[in-house]
Amino acid sequence: MSSQDLALIYHSLYNLDLPGHIFPAHKYSHLYNRLKRDPIFSKWDVLLPERAEEHDLELVHTKEYLNDLFSYEHTPRTMYSELPLSRSIVDSFCYGVGGTVLASKLTNKHKFAFNMGGGYHHSFPDRAEGFCYLNDIAIAIRKTKETSPNHKALIVDLDLHQGNGNSYIFQYDDKVFTFSMHQGNIYPKKENSNLDVHLEAGTKDDQYLTLLYDSLQQIQKQFQPEIVYYLAGADPYEDDSLGELKVSMKGLKERDRMIKKYCSEQSVPCVITLAGGYARDSKDTVEIHFNTLAAFGEI
Repeated sequence: MSSQDLALIYHSLYNLDLPGHIFPAHKYSHLYNRLKRDPIFSKWDVLLPERAEEHDLELVHTKEYLNDLFSYEHTPRTMYSELPLSRSIVDSFCYGVGGTVLASKLTNKHKFAFNMGGGYHHSFPDRAEGFCYLNDIAIAIRKTKETSPNHKALIVDLDLHQGNGNSYIFQYDDKVFTFSMHQGNIYPKKENSNLDVHLEAGTKDDQYLTLLYDSLQQIQKQFQPEIVYYLAGADPYEDDSLGELKVSMKGLKERDRMIKKYCSEQSVPCVITLAGGYARDSKDTVEIHFNTLAAFGEI
């Protein structure tokens, strides 16, 4: 595959200053440095996103919530975040949104567009939740709908946790199909996706991949997307500190290849975002994310 097939997007401001926090706040720069050490991908261009404009954020989020967010105040709308609230952290999210919006635009000329950030799937229109202040994928979808209101999007969320924000936002939109496969007995409080697969603790590679394959086959019969948004969470990993799934690094590689194959066979472009990852050894999280990049950029 050439760099014309896969666009790469990154901004140094994706990184957060969170000393001692469970969120691996510098995984973005570590992934970028991992890419730059690779003999193939180091030669590829990496594109710089712009900061998302507030009018784009308002396509999903309420003005009241955004006013609180940009005041950097803990209020009933911002308090459910598990991150600090500061100008630098809000800036990071705005650039992460900009990266996913740019990735969505780039699918007009690339098969795949990889934002080395994003995947903030817990954010609701009127409040923050988890490690998410802004919902980048929902904003990117609504941005596309400004000019193509009937554009059909499939969200494939393979993070450890349910993509409850996206499920809620698009619950009445028949042009957006939400699919979330996640550990069923942990955070967050679940919303209703178009297709939810609740995994048991201890789920291993074979069962995980079989359920994913069967789910994609089911979706194919129900919905024909024009674009796929893939949240390639690293946290189903067997040594993740927040989860109890037992998917190996090899299994996660196969997962990524399966999503790429699905998109290729359907002839639809794909936007890839990182989403979560909290491996006990943070190098594992970075390697899992790099493997996702490599899967979509495989020659």
